[in-house]
Amino acid sequence: MKRTPAPKAAARPMARPAGAHPSAAHPRQGAKPRKPIASQHPNRRSAARKPASGSPKLELKNPFAGIGAKKPSSKPAAGGAQGSAPGFLNRGGAPIGSGAAAREQHQKEGRIKLVGGVAVLICVLGLAALVAFFALRDSALFSADNVIIEPSTHVSDADISNLLTVPDGTTLLNVDLANLESQIKRDPWVESLELTREFPHTLRLTIKEQELEAFVVMSSGSLGWYLGGGGSWIEPAKIAVADGQSINDAALQKARSEGVLLITGVPATVDPQAGCAATDDVLAAVDDFRNGFSSGFSSMIVSYDASSADAISCILENGVQISLGSAANISAKEQVAQALLDKYPGQITYINVRNPSSASVRRVGSEDVTQGSGADGQAAGAGGQSSASSADSYSSEG
Repeated sequence: MKRTPAPKAAARPMARPAGAHPSAAHPRQGAKPRKPIASQHPNRRSAARKPASGSPKLELKNPFAGIGAKKPSSKPAAGGAQGSAPGFLNRGGAPIGSGAAAREQHQKEGRIKLVGGVAVLICVLGLAALVAFFALRDSALFSADNVIIEPSTHVSDADISNLLTVPDGTTLLNVDLANLESQIKRDPWVESLELTREFPHTLRLTIKEQELEAFVVMSSGSLGWYLGGGGSWIEPAKIAVADGQSINDAALQKARSEGVLLITGVPATVDPQAGCAATDDVLAAVDDFRNGFSSGFSSMIVSYDASSADAISCILENGVQISLGSAANISAKEQVAQALLDKYPGQITYINVRNPSSASVRRVGSEDVTQGSGADGQAAGAGGQSSASSADSYSSEG
């Protein structure tokens, strides 16, 4: 009996693996079967397939494209450079050029850091020194156990002992110089006090005396006063007169020993007080002449007579006496007096320039008589007596 074959069951389609192309599961009719990829040689790459003519080109986009990429800057780099400097050189965030510009920027930052560091160091050291000073200023470590005060020409050890007291607890760091100076300046000779610290325990004080300006002799009595350079009275001094010597000549000798100017004939209305300013008009007139004369002419004057402000006179080193009058037309009076001295060298005993336009001169009347000497300006003859003299008029206009 002929057996009839049983009908075959329909084939179940195979499950398409994930990511497989649909055409792989359902091949087109009449298409040639593809060669499996696994059958290709593992070391060869499959050749790229050219798309069929007329079919659109399929492009796959990378889903990670653009992430983390920098957008190109439209601004050119500093200095015209196309590239940019490394990030560690561009700390400020602003683009900088490469090469010399980068080095200059780096050096500038270094200088700024150096200056800042030095300034901080100075502040720290200054603060430390200040703290140390306040910590030690009252410490017995620098106590003034040895105080040395050297006497000066006119200030003795006894004067210093009577005037100066160093307070207890004084150290080389807390010494009050103003207080010590105020004590010692009670002596009118003292102008200031200089302080020297000799660590650890010695304090040296040096007295600076006033500079002397003149020795002033009153019209009455044998007493003179020292006048300081600051225009204040210092102290009186007795004038020792030798036999046959006038008081003015003795005063001139004393003034020259001190290296100062002599002022005589000061009226009794002047009342000097030690440490007080000399404000009398006669002394002010003398100052006007001294400041108005040239230095060369002033150097020839050894003394002034100041009996009144309108009757000032002076005596030169050669003993010539010049009547000056009031402190007016000082320059003209000097010119006339100098002209007469040049015209009659060694022959003049007296010049009157109160009115410089009509000055007069008194000359020695004998060849045996020379010009006077000393503060009195007297002409001494061959026998030591005064001799007669002749007076001449002089006109500055002719």
